[in-house]
Amino acid sequence: MSLPEVAEIRKRIESCEQEDIRMYLKSVYLFGARAVELCGKRCSGEKELVYGPKGTDAWTTKTEPPDIPSKDLAKILITALSDKDEALKMVDRLTKDVPVALFKIKIAKQKLDEGEDAPHRIIGLPLEYDAWVKEVYDYFKQAGEDYVFPFNRAYVWGYISHKQRIFKGLTYRIKKYNYLRTGQPVYKILPHPRQVKIHGLRHIRTDELISKYHFDGFDMVAFVGWKLSAKGKSAPAMADVYAEIREAWHRYIKKLCKVTT
Repeated sequence: MSLPEVAEIRKRIESCEQEDIRMYLKSVYLFGARAVELCGKRCSGEKELVYGPKGTDAWTTKTEPPDIPSKDLAKILITALSDKDEALKMVDRLTKDVPVALFKIKIAKQKLDEGEDAPHRIIGLPLEYDAWVKEVYDYFKQAGEDYVFPFNRAYVWGYISHKQRIFKGLTYRIKKYNYLRTGQPVYKILPHPRQVKIHGLRHIRTDELISKYHFDGFDMVAFVGWKLSAKGKSAPAMADVYAEIREAWHRYIKKLCKVTT
């Protein structure tokens, strides 16, 4: 079973009629976030931290442009033969700094000591390659000092499950895993399909980052907040100790400089 097409997922999210939920889903997708990481309220009975970002957790900067693709370089060389000024304009467009939106997102599912704050990651997204990025950034800034999404994930789940079933008919594959709860036996959960809801967006975005944008393991750790392996004090695990890997958006930002339609 393959994952739903990215274009279809984006189309379904765009069809969401309620703005706060539509912008929440766009943010979950773009960030590859867990549902709880963007919510400004807990679900009933939960004792976890409130992870949701505030409007002040987004800002902009600039970074160096990506390398000029060979096909564009060929166009410049051909144009230069007949129109030097136009060729220089092409070079200028391709070598200007890239504006980037940065988002500070807390990471859920961490083993924290009492009183310890949740760690965070800084997600960098180019502003000029995907229209959703500017939409999400502007929505963050409108919130100012307040939570961007002042609701819990049950509010979103209820809407997309009952009021407007925007993901109806879409499923993704859950791989085999062991299910363990304290004081209970371990259950082996076999592969099975699951209907796309909020968490399914994280699966689909992760696949897109790896297959389309060629993210490696370090990129994924920096972007989605995965924990590096600690087995045998491997190089990746030690990198997490000595480097601010979850703020290393510079290492993947050029890979995201592809136009999304």
